[in-house]
Amino acid sequence: MQSQHSSCSCAFVRSASYVSEAGIVGSKVKILCPYCLQREIDPAQAICAVCYAKEDGLEQNHWNRLRERNNADEIQMYTLAQKVDEAFQVPEYEAYVCREKHDIGRAEAFEREMDAFHRRRILCMLEIFSHIDCSVLFHRHIELEHYWKSVQDYANRRITAGQLGEISGGLRSQIMWKSLSSQQIDLGAELVSFWRGEDVLDWSYSQYFEITAGNLKPFIAMTLFTEILCRHFSDVMSEPVKRLNK
Repeated sequence: MQSQHSSCSCAFVRSASYVSEAGIVGSKVKILCPYCLQREIDPAQAICAVCYAKEDGLEQNHWNRLRERNNADEIQMYTLAQKVDEAFQVPEYEAYVCREKHDIGRAEAFEREMDAFHRRRILCMLEIFSHIDCSVLFHRHIELEHYWKSVQDYANRRITAGQLGEISGGLRSQIMWKSLSSQQIDLGAELVSFWRGEDVLDWSYSQYFEITAGNLKPFIAMTLFTEILCRHFSDVMSEPVKRLNK
């Protein structure tokens, strides 16, 4: 699989002059809140006070824990991962509401939108994986090119989930699960399942990139993860977060 390199045009941008080599946030940096794209904030805030106030208590606790890390790269990665996840959750929620109202036609339209979005996520993950060394998962050298090509074909609707599932299952059987660390197990699980649907991913289908960011953080530079995410979802990054009308 060929990797691509391009600049990231995220609204969440920091000045290297004020960030240490460890990624610790400097006090003079100001960025636009990535959620509303209106107010300047310190990167350590993740989102502005107005956006924070719109969150429920559980979500506010989540932001508080993220802020405690005080690492610019990590805060950026998770904030933008969640922004993309929130964009996916809009048609997901609308589809659920339509199903509850027995409006099957509209529900199916939203579900098609979800499917198209998920295929974009798969293609984004393919590029992310092109920067990760997965050889640690196997006893011997495994050629992954056929798998990558098959995933790409699935994302572009050239093969079925069943066909890819057979290839993925063969790959899974070659991973030395019992010899792996917990982080490596997470990597292996991501490798064979990132293209799957809700029936396999379960709740991580909704919080896809937030969970992926955590699982892959030990294996790829956080700035690179963010750059790739921005490139594949530039439309999401250029718009404020749409709140669900619950």
